[in-house]
Amino acid sequence: MADLEQRLLEQLGASYTIQFELRGGGMSRVFVADDVSLRRRVVIKVLNPTLAATVSIQRFQREISLVAKLNHPNIVPVLSAGEVDGLPYFIMPYIEGESLRGRIGRGPLSVRETVGILKDVMRALGYAHSAGVVHRDIKPDNILLAGSAALVTDFGVAKAVSAARERGSVHAGQTITGVGISLGTPQYMAPEQAAADPNADGRADFYALGIVAYEMLVGSPPFHGRTPQALLAAQLTELPPPLASRRYDIPIALSNVIMKCLEKDPADRPRTASEIVHVLDSPEALSGPLAATPEAKSKRRWRMLQTAFGFLLGVVVVGGLVVWSLWPEAPAASTVAGNADAGPSVSTIRVLAAVPIGPESSAPAAAMSAAIEAALMRDGFQVTRTSSSSGDSSAIVVETTVQRAGPRARALVRVTGADPNAPVWTDQVDYQVDDSFAAQDSLSARVVRAVRDARLVAPR
Repeated sequence: MADLEQRLLEQLGASYTIQFELRGGGMSRVFVADDVSLRRRVVIKVLNPTLAATVSIQRFQREISLVAKLNHPNIVPVLSAGEVDGLPYFIMPYIEGESLRGRIGRGPLSVRETVGILKDVMRALGYAHSAGVVHRDIKPDNILLAGSAALVTDFGVAKAVSAARERGSVHAGQTITGVGISLGTPQYMAPEQAAADPNADGRADFYALGIVAYEMLVGSPPFHGRTPQALLAAQLTELPPPLASRRYDIPIALSNVIMKCLEKDPADRPRTASEIVHVLDSPEALSGPLAATPEAKSKRRWRMLQTAFGFLLGVVVVGGLVVWSLWPEAPAASTVAGNADAGPSVSTIRVLAAVPIGPESSAPAAAMSAAIEAALMRDGFQVTRTSSSSGDSSAIVVETTVQRAGPRARALVRVTGADPNAPVWTDQVDYQVDDSFAAQDSLSARVVRAVRDARLVAPR
């Protein structure tokens, strides 16, 4: 395919001049070109050869012609379509701006930003669904931000590929591994898509947009960091953690409509896009009562006191260790021997000082490890703070790293037992540095639950 660009130019004639190729097109190769006659920039998408080999070109073009009839301000239109050497292609306007993927990369969005984008995308979905067109691949990469508007691109392309495959190239019994992954993205795939249900309808788009909304608000999707196979299993069987457990300032109305979109059974999701837009248009979606519990909100107010307490506790522990190391005799040797005879204490948790990655990460790292330590102590565990993982091999060790990039930070924590190379639990949270209390609450609570649920240790 090295000469695809040249053959495409020959096919298009003098009407277009290809400028460059964009990477990461997924189902297609993407070229940016100039429309010579109209003096505008366009995008030419050529279907991936692997997919093209399984579809009927005529059926694909008929499906794309249906998509080309969509005329909505929040949908990137299809201008024309054709074929080059057996590979279908279609041409769309080039949108100046950035993808939602790029925006999320700079950190979680505000509630107001999120609601605005969701309304634009839902209006696009409502219009398309009324015309019988389902997107089937809603994700941040397919949502473009231009000025104050959000536009949906690649509308119906996955549907066109799916329909074009009905000519018999997909055999009975073929699994999602062969079909579904190429027609959607596991991270955003509705359960019925993951199960290769041929009757999946517009409610699959609502589920995918619910995942996108979750990611906009939290910074990562619900089942982040899993393999494609594990993602598909999670989409089928796992409920995402409630938004209120990941971020404290989300109104109840907004949280409820997003979580309703994430229902496993399509029948439990909203039936139409207009139902969702109605909620998003209400004042409660922007400034109504918050979904976080009163307890969670009160924790935010005294988290600074906890952080200060953790710091002072560390000073006391370090000072005590220094005094003990200078003492002429080892204390209570008989008691130590007695404990050794009884076996090591499994109620000890050693919290390593969080490791900052980068010069700006020291303060967030110290605050995060102090929050984890305080949460464990509140739950009744015997906690020792240390800077090294060497020592008592029977102790449970909690290790944390914190990396800061401008206003964003990422904390990763792992819990290990006797084998430090085989963590028994690990998790991460992305958050805004100026809103770190909710992240500290969430991650420290998860550490406590992980230790208790796994029955690794028992409180004193």
